[in-house]
Amino acid sequence: MKKLLTLFAALSVSALLSAQVLDKQQMKNTAWTGLGAPMDGDISYYGFTDTFQARFDISNFTIEGMLNWSFLANYDNEGNVDNFVFGTSNANPLSLHYGCRGAGPSTSENTTKVAGYNNAVNVSNTIQDSYYVNFLWHLSKNLDVGVGTKLNWQVGPAPRYGSWLWESDAHVRQGGFSTAYDDRSGSYAQTSTEGVGTYKFRVDAPGTADVVGFVPYANKYAKRALGVRFIDNSNKDMKVQLGAAIPNGFNTDDPAVNFGAQLGIDWISLALAMEGAFDDAANFYTGAELFLDKFTIDLYFGADSLFTDAEDDVAYGTGAAVAFVIPNTKFAVKPELGVNFFENDNYSFAWYAGGTFAFGLTNQIGINIWSSFAVGSSDKRWDDDDYVNHSITKDWNGGHIFDIRPSITLDYSKHTTFSAYLNYENRKAFDGKTRNCWSTGLFMTYVF
Repeated sequence: MKKLLTLFAALSVSALLSAQVLDKQQMKNTAWTGLGAPMDGDISYYGFTDTFQARFDISNFTIEGMLNWSFLANYDNEGNVDNFVFGTSNANPLSLHYGCRGAGPSTSENTTKVAGYNNAVNVSNTIQDSYYVNFLWHLSKNLDVGVGTKLNWQVGPAPRYGSWLWESDAHVRQGGFSTAYDDRSGSYAQTSTEGVGTYKFRVDAPGTADVVGFVPYANKYAKRALGVRFIDNSNKDMKVQLGAAIPNGFNTDDPAVNFGAQLGIDWISLALAMEGAFDDAANFYTGAELFLDKFTIDLYFGADSLFTDAEDDVAYGTGAAVAFVIPNTKFAVKPELGVNFFENDNYSFAWYAGGTFAFGLTNQIGINIWSSFAVGSSDKRWDDDDYVNHSITKDWNGGHIFDIRPSITLDYSKHTTFSAYLNYENRKAFDGKTRNCWSTGLFMTYVF
């Protein structure tokens, strides 16, 4: 099983290019450039993005940080490249293939129910951190105290809604469902010099974006937070993780605490977590990993917006993934399926199916193909003559998104990796409008 997992990770382009919080002391730089366009529009050059990360382990302390900066075309002018913007950025390669930023004109007179849509409709769902900084104090071999803007402590398997947008698992959001949840900082509330806000536990209703149905999963129990965790991996037959965190914005009038736990015994690992405990809009998560002889199975269940005063606002998500290597080959496959359903019986369920197929041409060159198809939630009242305006809503449905992204990766040296990709997306909105777009680009990752 260990050999299977090692091979799968080695063949996965997303693993090579991931810019998650570093798991060991190193410095890492990921540069990207690319271009793309709507299928019926002009090609635009997207410019250049650079992400630098560093982690240093000194005595009993860990200090780590990241800075994402851009030399990008200005897309607030409907895609006309008349200037470039330099500076720290939360933009990323996959968000840019929608074209210009910002909401377009309203699609109907139903402005109170329906937001404006254009090819940039999901840009706000494909943003990432412009920076992070974390400080950890290792009180003992098994006990950590950490404070930071992206601690990234998690338990159990799930479509990781905080993934960087060039990772395949991020497409559960990018190429599947939309959510108002903002994981850039993982914040409970904006503090310091930032504008005051609230934690976005809101469940998206059909019609708030082209394709809606994603449920935030709470398996990351410490993001922007002050946290403590106990991890014991010394026993090969049993692994334990217990953790808790106070999220950014905690206050005594409306306290909220996150916690997570994971227990691994032999061939199975079980996990649970809650985000926003004692708050009136908590997220709950439970998951399991099964390490079988020839493959692994991931299972999870999540619930969003528990304990609120409002009626029928809870959303649920469940799904599974299987990872295996085809015997006597270097072909690794990971299909997955997810279903989201809602307490409000006016909302139909949403679902997605996808997977990653990876194989090694040589020891240095690998191919990765990721694809998914997602169908969003619809509102059954859209066909009701008494609901808003039947002439507008009668043909609406949940919409769908199809994505496919092949890429090729070259391990040029032990320090340097190149990867080129082509991304195609077919997106049909809830209002029946179809938009197609493509993008291509090149990554270079250098590890010091």
